[in-house]
Amino acid sequence: MQFTADASHELRTPLAVIISEAQTTLARKRRDAEYRESIGVCLNAAQQMRRIAGSLLQLARFDAGQEPMRRSTIDLAENARVCVDRIGPLSKEREIKIRCDLHRAETFGDADRVDQLITNLLTNAIHYNKPNGDIVVTTGTENGDAVLKVADNGQGIAAEALGHVFERFYRVDKSRSRIEGRSGLGLAICKAIADSHGGRINVSSELGTGTTFIVRLPAMKLS
Repeated sequence: MQFTADASHELRTPLAVIISEAQTTLARKRRDAEYRESIGVCLNAAQQMRRIAGSLLQLARFDAGQEPMRRSTIDLAENARVCVDRIGPLSKEREIKIRCDLHRAETFGDADRVDQLITNLLTNAIHYNKPNGDIVVTTGTENGDAVLKVADNGQGIAAEALGHVFERFYRVDKSRSRIEGRSGLGLAICKAIADSHGGRINVSSELGTGTTFIVRLPAMKLS
């Protein structure tokens, strides 16, 4: 029930923006530049709704065990390297340095879904970091698990919030997240992906020091 209410609230906000902007624009004649500006506002709100709807649909498929999966042997080191390269422009824009310590970590899973998990964690680490901050990405094997760690030295998460970060629509910094168009579903999707692979994801953090997310997936057994 709470999830339905939260989803309705998240979709209602951009919808209200579209309706308000359209009503204001139609109220009187405007210059071409003003029409273009109004259309831009509506487009941004519609794109936000599409992102939320897409994330909700994916979570619903995970809940029902219907998310398409194409499993094969993958190496978390290779997946992490690709994702770091892909997220490079955003880290440079935010003046965040990403360092890698990648060691072979083979598991059996869906490469696209694992890429999505890693990208979500990297995006979070960038958005909640500090200017000129650092992110360290490591992979390897530990106790029969293929392990991925994404650590940042950003703002950190308060102890009372740590138990909620994987909940759907939960935001640690609600005002900032809304301004940046973040839905609060990224970490919930990360958990759903880890769970669907028979793995788990954990977080440790300290305010003012930084945050570390650790993903553990069953490692491939050497024959």
